[in-house]
Amino acid sequence: MEVNIVSATRPVWKGEAKSVTVPAYAGGMGILPDHEPVLTVIKEGTVIVTKPEGGKLSFEVTDGFISFDSNKLTVVVEQARSLENVQRDVDII
Repeated sequence: MEVNIVSATRPVWKGEAKSVTVPAYAGGMGILPDHEPVLTVIKEGTVIVTKPEGGKLSFEVTDGFISFDSNKLTVVVEQARSLENVQRDVDII
């Protein structure tokens, strides 16, 4: 499916994905190809894009909405930033 993430000031990311998880107000929502059409409000959180080859991209977003129809997902938010360069420490106990 085609994904387009845009903020109020600029395009953030555009490309193909095999799935996308968004922070919907009713809880995390997964979008897969051929999902029924949907228009919903999202809250501040993380959008996770799984690329066709399996890699993942994460974007920290503010409030906005998503629109999905005909295998095209548009994520519109006030602000967004890629978490690609943010490292997370994991403690293994």
